[in-house]
Amino acid sequence: MMVNICYNVNLMNPSRIFFVILLVFFIVSQPKAFAARGGNEKLHGVFQGMTQEKFFRAYPRKSARTYREDENGQWITFNEPLKGPVLHMATFHVQQGKVAGWTIDDRDEVVDEYLGEFCSQGIIRGMPKIYAALKEVLRRISLPDFLNVTDRRRPVLVTEYYDSGTARFANTSEIISSAEDAPAGEMGLTIIKLSSALNDADSPLPIEGVLAHELAHRVLDHARKGRVTCNAEREANGKVRQWGFAEEFKAASKMFGHKEGEPVSCREE
Repeated sequence: MMVNICYNVNLMNPSRIFFVILLVFFIVSQPKAFAARGGNEKLHGVFQGMTQEKFFRAYPRKSARTYREDENGQWITFNEPLKGPVLHMATFHVQQGKVAGWTIDDRDEVVDEYLGEFCSQGIIRGMPKIYAALKEVLRRISLPDFLNVTDRRRPVLVTEYYDSGTARFANTSEIISSAEDAPAGEMGLTIIKLSSALNDADSPLPIEGVLAHELAHRVLDHARKGRVTCNAEREANGKVRQWGFAEEFKAASKMFGHKEGEPVSCREE
């Protein structure tokens, strides 16, 4: 949000200077997401105090991206706009049967709820470093790419595999959803399988580098296009750097990449 303020300020008046500084600080400190304050403020006909029944007629629950409910009410996120090209996300808070407010592009809310549904319980409960790195990557990738990989019509499922113990031969992953969750997978899905060895990393950087690389393959649609090539790997690496994960990519290459003397399938050009 850009705000232009024009004042004829008497620089010799300390009280006016203080007022301007206070006003500028208030504007700059406002979050990018916004909440409805009531009055005439509306979002596609939805207003603060609107009944839950009318709200769900405007925003059908089956169209939601994510859903959360606790003792303080319901938080339901939808595409914004609901129809047409998706540009943002709108998260509505429904409390005591009425719309209490909403925020735009509340990435933390959507990341937590999305992973709660599409990330395996083995990672969520047993691999805290991988889970934290996954949340960090999803928070930082560009908004259009975030909207892509968290689209529940074609979700990215994240699960684990084990490279030690008896679980390396066979194991089961659990993805949990609830009756309130909207349908998912109408356009297929992507499965990212992560080695349990990632959780042994001393730093989150190499884990984030690996996760960003795998998400880049999905954004670039390499698997669906059948592009399992060295050029596809380079394109994914380029997308990782474009997202701002150059340091993480370097750390991942150093820790998990090929070692000296090992055969190399692809080289960076």
